[in-house]
Amino acid sequence: MVVENEEGRFELRASSRDSESDESLLARVGEGDERALAELHARYGSIVWSFVLSRVEDRGVAEEVNADVWLGCWRSARAFRHGSRVLTWLLGIAKRQIYMRVRRKCLPQVPLDEVTCDIASADPSPVDLVVSVEETALLLAALQELPDNLAEIVRLAWVYELSYPEIAQLVGVPVGTVKSRVFRARGLLIERLRRDDE
Repeated sequence: MVVENEEGRFELRASSRDSESDESLLARVGEGDERALAELHARYGSIVWSFVLSRVEDRGVAEEVNADVWLGCWRSARAFRHGSRVLTWLLGIAKRQIYMRVRRKCLPQVPLDEVTCDIASADPSPVDLVVSVEETALLLAALQELPDNLAEIVRLAWVYELSYPEIAQLVGVPVGTVKSRVFRARGLLIERLRRDDE
């Protein structure tokens, strides 16, 4: 899993989460167990923080939104429907808090510094094309040039490792739309990298 570290850079960390134990922790949060909330925060705090920070320009506002996410988790834990993973539910709270805070203000994109992504495809993926630091820079530049609707889907799929149904639920579009946006983003990235190669 890719998460943002304290210096604002993304790094790869092991991801071995047990969704049942997450749901169990959330049930305990719903019963008022502060330790369970602390454990959920330890598991997902950095992911939620980087999700919020990538969408809110002002760091102070991002901190407020992040605090509101965890307050929302505390208050709404009993409402969790078990139809999604706990992480997806938390990111949904984050998205609603961001929307309420910035009122659909156009948010800047945070570059994916020194991150490579695995892209499953029969065609050569952007990762396969990247063999040097220079080409990594080209990939990062191409990612930044994606339209906002594609960049958000790609970030959720490749950086936050959410499944297509989870992304669809979070973004509010059909699963087919998520798949087509990932396909289109992959094609644009490959085309851009091939153009730069010539």
